[in-house]
Amino acid sequence: MSQTENENENETTQTTAIVKHKPPFNVLVWIIPALALLTGAWLLIQHLRHTGPEITLYINDADGIAINSTEIKVLNVTVGKVTSISISPDEKGVQIKAKMNADVKNMLRKDTQFWIVKPRIDQSGITGLNTLVSGSYIAFTPGHSKEKAETFTVADLPPVSAISQSGIRLRLKGHSDKLLTPGSPVLYGDISAGQIEKAYFDPKDNNVHYQIYINSPYDSLIGDKVKFWLQTGVQVTASGGGVHIDSAPLPALLSGAIVFKTMFEGKGTPVGNNTEFTLYNSERELDNLPTKRAQYYVVFFQQSVRGLSVGAPVEYQGINIGSVADVPYFALNDSHKLFQHGWVPVRLRIEPGRMEINASKQDDKIWQQQIQQALNHGLSASLEKDNLITGNQYISLTQAQPGETLLKPLTRYQGYTVIGSNRTGLDMIQNQLSALLTKLNNLPIEHSMKQLDSTLAQLKTTLATADKLLAQNKTQQLPAELTATLKELRTTLQGVSSTSPLYGDIQQTLKSIDTTLKEAQPTLKTLRQQPNALIFNRRGHDPEPKGAR
Repeated sequence: MSQTENENENETTQTTAIVKHKPPFNVLVWIIPALALLTGAWLLIQHLRHTGPEITLYINDADGIAINSTEIKVLNVTVGKVTSISISPDEKGVQIKAKMNADVKNMLRKDTQFWIVKPRIDQSGITGLNTLVSGSYIAFTPGHSKEKAETFTVADLPPVSAISQSGIRLRLKGHSDKLLTPGSPVLYGDISAGQIEKAYFDPKDNNVHYQIYINSPYDSLIGDKVKFWLQTGVQVTASGGGVHIDSAPLPALLSGAIVFKTMFEGKGTPVGNNTEFTLYNSERELDNLPTKRAQYYVVFFQQSVRGLSVGAPVEYQGINIGSVADVPYFALNDSHKLFQHGWVPVRLRIEPGRMEINASKQDDKIWQQQIQQALNHGLSASLEKDNLITGNQYISLTQAQPGETLLKPLTRYQGYTVIGSNRTGLDMIQNQLSALLTKLNNLPIEHSMKQLDSTLAQLKTTLATADKLLAQNKTQQLPAELTATLKELRTTLQGVSSTSPLYGDIQQTLKSIDTTLKEAQPTLKTLRQQPNALIFNRRGHDPEPKGAR
């Protein structure tokens, strides 16, 4: 076949070729990108679901905290991690950014509390020892507020109220120079019922402020009449009844404690969270608080009131019926006359309720009348020593002795009835001893001693002379001569005994003399009445003188 025929045949073959066109959209080509897009969206949704919020924490310092190392835990479960650390904008602390898990985002509320966990030794014991190996971490308790939050403050100590724990949070305010630390216990008697959460001193009102948390079931003891006071260390009270030592539990000994108790009228009406109570400095201050029934009187003392303090007891027959309200209690400018008068006024507070022992409540006016009647009958006040070692004093109300002089310069003083005072007990003995010593000091003892020395010298000379006299032979023979004389006298007396003739003669002579005296009695009587009876005739007439014839 020629070349030309071959070319024609090829052309014929090419003209018979069929051309097919593909559709503009191929489903298989777009399936893979669509699947990739759906997968990415699903992964993004899952990432958003499992990625929690980022929160900001503020803390005093970043000691023990590291980026991407310090964890955030709740109930010891890691739920977040610190991502950045920087100085806070106000330059007063540290600002921490942390990434949280998604499953805790509903726990981050306005009342959520964060704190740092690290090794610590305090009054509660030793805590955080596990962080010595794992390092410090940040813990928190979920909040229950309806308002969400992303900014929190990290505390140094864990909060008292934990998850699923019920109780009550209270605020206390008091005037004290002592400030307990957070974490110190709150006691009911000696039972630990809660802890101090916050404590600070406010210079504006010059008061200390506390936030405390009372755990359940002790929160049922709280009412509006419950009283709180501070208790620190060991309290030693010395009084007439002896020495009383009150020691708090060990946690209170280390850091002090706040104690509360229910008063005799009951706990009162239940209260809610953040209710404010007054905090007293001691239980003694609380016991000496005046009641609405208190009656006040004034006593003047002209002796030292050292050892008599506010709150000292006022007793009647050994029964505590009140306390000292003010010492001293001068009216305006009265202290200017302190050296002129020499007395010190003291105000007393008598509580009728303390005299109603196993008795119903009596009207206060009746008590006032009874006290006034007792004062009219001599009821007086005196200072007594409560303890000789400490020198503490108290006021005793007693009945004055008849004729006893009482110090009562005024009937009323600053609107209060004045009770007369007297000096009794040790004070009176001391005054008597002082007066006795003064008299002894005024005696001329030195002159008397000189005279005594002179007398002793004379006596010494006399004794020396007597010794010389006794040493002579004649003096030594005197005892023998006296013995012989006594024998002769004894013999002579035997001669005039009742059985001797001489005794009978003497008796006869005495009888004769007695008879003679009896016979001479008329004559003696006549001579006593008429001395000239022996010269003139008693029965005749007196001679009449006659003249010369």
